[in-house]
Amino acid sequence: MSTKKVAYVALAVVMVVNLLAAGVVSAAPPKQEEVTYTVKLGDTLWALAEKYLGGGAGYPAIVMATNAKHNEDETFAYIARPDLIHPGWKFVIPSAAEAEALLAKPRVITMTFFEEPDSLNTMYTDMWYAGLAIDIFNPGLWAWDDKLEPSLEMAAEFPTKENGLISEDGLTITIPINPKAKWSDGEPVTAGDFIFTYEMILDPGNIVQSTWPYADYLESVTAPDDHTLVVKFTEPFAPWATTIFNFVLPEHVLGPVFEAEGTIDDADWNRNPTVSNGAFIVKEWVAASHIILEANGNYWRGRPKLNQINILIVPDDEAQMAAIKTGDTDIGIFLSYADIPTIEELEDVDLVMVLSGYNETWFFNLNTDETAAKNGHVALQDVRVRQAIAYAVDFDAICQELLYGKTYPPATFWEETPYSYPDANLYKCDPAKAKSLLDEAGWVDSNGDGTRDKDGVELVLVYSTTAGREVREQTQVVAMQYLADVGIGIEIANNSYDTMWNSYGAGGPISTGNYDIAEWSTTGDFPDPNTPDWLCSEIPSDESPEGANWYGICDEELDALFQAQAVEVDPDKRLQLFHDIGKIMTEKVYWLGVWHDNDLWTINKHTGNVKISGADCFWNCWEWDVF
Repeated sequence: MSTKKVAYVALAVVMVVNLLAAGVVSAAPPKQEEVTYTVKLGDTLWALAEKYLGGGAGYPAIVMATNAKHNEDETFAYIARPDLIHPGWKFVIPSAAEAEALLAKPRVITMTFFEEPDSLNTMYTDMWYAGLAIDIFNPGLWAWDDKLEPSLEMAAEFPTKENGLISEDGLTITIPINPKAKWSDGEPVTAGDFIFTYEMILDPGNIVQSTWPYADYLESVTAPDDHTLVVKFTEPFAPWATTIFNFVLPEHVLGPVFEAEGTIDDADWNRNPTVSNGAFIVKEWVAASHIILEANGNYWRGRPKLNQINILIVPDDEAQMAAIKTGDTDIGIFLSYADIPTIEELEDVDLVMVLSGYNETWFFNLNTDETAAKNGHVALQDVRVRQAIAYAVDFDAICQELLYGKTYPPATFWEETPYSYPDANLYKCDPAKAKSLLDEAGWVDSNGDGTRDKDGVELVLVYSTTAGREVREQTQVVAMQYLADVGIGIEIANNSYDTMWNSYGAGGPISTGNYDIAEWSTTGDFPDPNTPDWLCSEIPSDESPEGANWYGICDEELDALFQAQAVEVDPDKRLQLFHDIGKIMTEKVYWLGVWHDNDLWTINKHTGNVKISGADCFWNCWEWDVF
């Protein structure tokens, strides 16, 4: 372990200012001393706290005291789940004074990010880590829980045809707004805030990440009153539940900024959102150091159990692993399968794997003179070259050697879901086949330098990923050798996390075409299978800098299928459309899977109620706890 990195994390922990929490022990028996207690049938922690500490809310003191004693004497129980205790377990019931001291400690959870968010306004970011932070303070209408069911936030009811909130023709969805929902400054969250959000996404004065699906499928967003939102679509839109209003902007904060400047691109709120509608409020963001979020006393469910969430910004995944080992982080994020053997040896953490729709992917730059971004290598326009690349690299070996065989190369973009094309060609490693395809395409080594060429152009590809992600950099080294063996050269050009996924309008390296092969982990609108990223209309340009099709792919057949699935409400027909999409993407190698990338997390055992979702990861942060 690097002592430098351990010191870095420890320093970061010291820098974060913890808020004091009030104790909850009241009217405890005055002579109560610490006792050892053996659990009996029918006992609950709440009842034990009521009996011995004078109030059921003091039960965390029993958990903390017992778990601390377990570290000294393993005959005492370790309470991982306060709702699950068994007869015969041995507890420590602390004295009233000890319980008060334990409960007075700040209730704080710390997590580590080795990618620093590029913005805290969803309009301006497509970065996963930014989305994690936004989950904590700025929920939309609903979140998707750990069972991938909707958990209501700003909506008072989830629309269905059965409850009458979706019209018979599917074109109008009425969403009741939660009357309890408030912004942290006490102002109510209203339907007007959602209309304002809609207007900001579409206004040409704002250079946003994407206007999809609002510009493509919404006819209007109106509000007959403060607590009723009416969304009208131009045609039935299948993925509405995962794609519209997954965040909301405070009109009373940002409206004056827009009126004054004609844009909110440079609004302070984008980086310093001191007014929020979620369980926590952003208190402080110090670049390259930390983000501190405080409990929101105006949250509609009531004040969360935690006083504070600390996000430590660490240099890389190695620094995060050091923090996990030393206990300086409670939640480890975006872990590599290569970390699993090390994590399994740690006694104080649980390893959690969650289906999230993500797959580590190779994307090809297929931009041409007809698109605004920089062209990729001319060889990539030939499907035979892309197929040769797929055959040249042994992705099975990469999964075995770099990821300890804990995962595998995915067959399609929708791996492990019903939408995955069942007959997808996995392009098993076949160097002879790769060489044959390259020969057929006219790429041969005419000058004997070991690299193929054609018409004076060397077959050397620029391969980009995120700098500092060790397993990706190792993959680059291994893949470079596989490709060299068939005569393809590679130049490494990696990017920092805070710029890699910047939009075309913001000059992002991928969105502007400064790559030939790019690698990152991606998903669609999970748990819905939809993704707009392959639509011709999503190719960014100087006139329309928003758009997520950074690959320059405009395949008319593929485009038509993606558009068709978006408006197909028959589940079986939509499933077949995705199988047809998968067939094209596989055969034409528009997408190439490196490894199936279920989310891996570490959760320290002294935390409670942390239930990770594969869609909205921190959906229940309001009920997180520490013991």
